[in-house]
Order: sequence, then C-alpha cells, then structure tokens
Amino acid sequence: MKKDTVKPTNWQKRMDLLIRLSIVMVIAVAIFFFAVRPMVNKDYYFNSNEEYTFDNLGSVSGSYSYDVAVIGDGPDGISAAIGAARVGAKTLLVCSAKDLGNEIIKSYNVNWSTDVSPTGVNVSADIFKEIRHNAEEGYNIYKYADALKKMVSDEKRITVLYDAQLENALYENGKVVSADFKTGQGNKNITAKRFIDATKSGDLLKICKVPFSSGYSNIGIDGLYPPVTLGFMVTGVDYASIAEMLKNQAIYINKILESYRTGDKDISIEGLNISDQGESRVIVQSVTVKNVDLSDTGKIDEAYSKAAKECTNLYEFLKLNVEQFKNSGGMKIADEFSMPSAYHFKGSYSLTLTDVLTGKRFSDRISTASRPVTMTLEDGNGYILCNPKAFYIPLRALIPEGLNNVLMTGDKASYSPLVQTAISSNSSIAGTGFSAGVIAAYSISRNMSVPQIGEDQNIDVQSEIERTLRRLGVYMSDVKEEASALTDNWSFSYIEKLNNLGLLSAGITNDFRLEKDAKSEDFAYIILNGVARASKSVYNYEFDAKVRKYIKSDPLTKALFAEILLDLNEQAGITKNYYSEACKMGLIDETLQQKLKSKDILQFPEVYYAAVQFIEKKTGKTLK
Repeated sequence: MKKDTVKPTNWQKRMDLLIRLSIVMVIAVAIFFFAVRPMVNKDYYFNSNEEYTFDNLGSVSGSYSYDVAVIGDGPDGISAAIGAARVGAKTLLVCSAKDLGNEIIKSYNVNWSTDVSPTGVNVSADIFKEIRHNAEEGYNIYKYADALKKMVSDEKRITVLYDAQLENALYENGKVVSADFKTGQGNKNITAKRFIDATKSGDLLKICKVPFSSGYSNIGIDGLYPPVTLGFMVTGVDYASIAEMLKNQAIYINKILESYRTGDKDISIEGLNISDQGESRVIVQSVTVKNVDLSDTGKIDEAYSKAAKECTNLYEFLKLNVEQFKNSGGMKIADEFSMPSAYHFKGSYSLTLTDVLTGKRFSDRISTASRPVTMTLEDGNGYILCNPKAFYIPLRALIPEGLNNVLMTGDKASYSPLVQTAISSNSSIAGTGFSAGVIAAYSISRNMSVPQIGEDQNIDVQSEIERTLRRLGVYMSDVKEEASALTDNWSFSYIEKLNNLGLLSAGITNDFRLEKDAKSEDFAYIILNGVARASKSVYNYEFDAKVRKYIKSDPLTKALFAEILLDLNEQAGITKNYYSEACKMGLIDETLQQKLKSKDILQFPEVYYAAVQFIEKKTGKTLK
C-alpha cells in the first residue's frame, strides 16, 4: 500500500536551506584557506605554533657545550640553527660579525624571491616563507636582517656567539670533538655533539681536510667560476615611478643601456635590476663581473676595485639618461660582491646536472628547489643548461666525506658546479639549512651517526625524517615530474654523460632537440669541448685546428660525419665513399650503422651517441 507523502512546512524548508548554505560556506572557507590562499599568496605558510621536539635533547651541561653548533650566519646557517632549536636541541650559532644579518647588508643581498617551478608551484620551505613574511616580503635588506635577528632571539634554545672566527678544531676518528674560536672576549673552546659548517668557504671542512675542488675544475675547466655581481644604493628615487617605467618602457630602457660601454671586457651590465629599500632608496644590482678567481682574495679585491668604478660610472650614466635618477644622490657601493662559494666539498653523494634535470627522487631527499641552471663561459657567453620543474637535495650531498658528526650547507656542499646557479638562492639554501639542523638533532635523539641515516638500508629512518620535515613545512612534491620523453629515448645514457660535463644545452624546454636534424658544428663543438674537459693532455693545438674546420652550419650527412671521423683518425687520404670506408674501419660501429640505415642526415640522438664514443676512445677515459 502506497504511503501518503508528508509535505514539509515552510519553516522546515527554510531550515533545510539554511543548513545547506552553512555546509557550502564551511566547504568554501576550507577550500579558500587550504587550497586557494596558498596558491594566490605564494608566501603563505602554515605555522601551527605547536612544539614538535625530539627526545634526548637539551640536557647538555656546560657553558660552552651544545647539542648542535652551527658555524656561519648566512640564511642557511640561521635557518639551520632555528631548525635544530625548534626540535629541542641546545644550539649555538656562531656569527663572524658583531651583529646578525651583516652578510646581507655588506653584499646588498636582494636574492629573496621564492623558488617557483615553471608550472607555478612554490617549492620553497616554510622557513623561507616565514623569513619573507616577517620581513614584510619585498626585497628590503634591512627588514630581512631585522627579521632574522628577531627569529633567532625568539628561539630560547639558541645562543649566539658574536664576533667569532674559527681558529682550529679537534677531530679524531671522523668525529669533530671541539672547535676553537677567537672572539672579542677572548678565545672560546666549543664542544658539540653535531657541527654544521654554514660558512661560505667551508672553514671547518678545510681544517678537517675534507677533499674539495674549485670552480668548474672537476669537470675539466680550470680557473672558471660563476659570475659575481656588485650593487649600489642611491637615495632620492621614487621606486614606484621606476617600476612603472620598467613595465611600460622596457624596450626604451634596454636601448639606453645598450649605448653604455663598460671599461673592462669582463664587466657587463645585466639589465636594470632595481629593488625597493624604502625611504626613497633603491639598490641597483646590475654590474656583473666574469672570470674572477673566487679562491684568491687578492683577485677578488682587484675585481672589486674595477667593479666599484663601474658602479660609479653606471650611476652617473643613469643620472644623465634616466629621468627618475636625475635628482638622486647619496650613492653607496656594497662593501663586497654578492657571489657564490668558490668551493665544492666532496660528500657521500654529489648531485649531478642530470639529477636536477630529471627531478630524481632520492629516498633521503630533504629539500626541494626549482631554478633554471645557467652557465657562463670565459668568453662571456651564457647558456641555459636546463630548466627543471622541481628537483631534490639528498641528505648524502650534505654529509662531508670522512666525517660522521658534521653536515655542510650552502652551495659549497656536494653538488656538481654545473648546478650551483640553481641551488644558491636564499630560498634553496635556507630550506636545506633548516633540514640540516633538524636532521642533526634527529641523529642525536636516535643515537645515530649522520652517515648512518643516509645508508640504503635505513629507508624507514629516511621515511620518518621526510614525514617530520613535511610536518615542519619543508616542501616535498608528491607528484613525480614527467621526464619519460627524455629518459626513455635510446640515447639518454649518452646525453647524461655529456650533460654532466656541461657539454649540452637542454634549453628552456629541456628537449635536447631529440627530433631535429644536426649540423656539422653540433658534433664538432661537442667533441672539441668534450676532449678538452675529459683530458687536458690529449687536447692540443693540432686537434683543435682539425676540429674547427668542421664548425660550420652544413647538415651533418652520413658522408660528412664519416669524413670528419676519417680526418680525426688520420685517414684523410680517402677521397670517396667516406661512409662505407669509415664503417669498414670500425669508426662507425654496428649500433650507429643500424640507427642510420634509413637516414641520410644524423639527428641529435646519433650525434650524442657518436660524440661519447669518440671522446672516450680519444681520451681513453670513461665518461660518467
């Protein structure tokens, strides 16, 4: 029997509607705060205000004894000290100056943008977003210095040792026992269970004789370092007016700058890079200096003198040619360059350019970054080596070889020099530094040496650390960036070998031109530079002259390719049937013959394969 339907009253209808609207509002608010807001405001960060501490920390006795001692007061060192303190460690932060933030002020360090992937994802750790938030975002160096000071003073577990210079360290059986510092109040002997070297030059690492290389020397380019920049500050400038001008008259401004001539071939003006410092002050960070030996303080001082003169000349030029600078004054040049580390210390693992390119997901990953990878050669030509979506820093790259209670931070850690431009941002080093501080404390709490944590068999420990770092605001992408179009290509293992020597430019799309026809110059440039970087003893003037004949834009046909190989293998007497003769002599192997069976012009995969074969045979060295 069909039941009668009871119609709801008007009051019930209104209540039902009100309940539905309330549910919709709750969902909308949740979506805004946990999805929309973090995407719209790239510097939004979650701060739970809850204590998350490890066991067995903070009980170290003695005025100069600590759980964790961090040497170095840059963004990475300060972040490392905060990370260790927040999880319960009694922490020392060693500052070389009389006040925190001095490094930022002296160099006019305005590198405070977040790491955002090409797909628009902000991968910066919460510690960096917190620094930006406390500094009111923007690029005001004084606000950043003040923000860092306050963040350190708010951490009750941090003691700061000011005006301190590392003099010596006692280390035995792979363990740093203590470190001696010269301070304004006399010498101090510091003991700690874990040390973190956050100095620019690896001061503690050098004392402990950790192996290192300088500049690009470990890929066969001696004496080459990344460029450095020198900024200057002027007053009496309306930043809003300059920003509007740069937005609407960029072409005009570029033409003005093109008319400016520097006084030195190694000095260039890289656009008009201006940041607001408040109170009608701006920093101009445009003077770039190449070919500076960053391991030689005398060479750095010499380059600084030239760059300082260039800053003065550029400022006078701007006053004459740019309306917004005409009434400005009070010009002051930064006390030192904004520059990367000159050194790369050997760790348990060295992060390669291919790791960065493919976003390799390490089991011991502790931080994420995303910046284009660039390289500037001696002639001043710059290249985009790759444009990664997101890449990861493994813990093992922070563990110095031969030491079991030390971590290293900053761009001096165990990275290929080719990736230095991508991991030297304040965003990247702050996030990695924070993780290093947390892990140093974790290792004490679990009574493990730092290298033990990075060992393959300790996957469970690494997973626990990742969960902890996520909870503390370190970004770890759950989505694997798709690189199969590259990694599945038959030539990828050869691309990897050439790429890790800095011989290829993946370009902004990271495609390596896999489906494009090659030219004679493409093959010639790779083998010319490849032999030079793989073996200085094999590379000579005669080889250079022979290869340079083929630096031309002709299509790399099979015949021309074979002719080049015959010529470079002292078989120049052959005047016809180049390809068949080269095949008979074994200069073109069976693999390449099969790839070229239906082709007349080599494409880039064949070029990459052939280049590796040639370089390895010529130098007798296996490329890695």
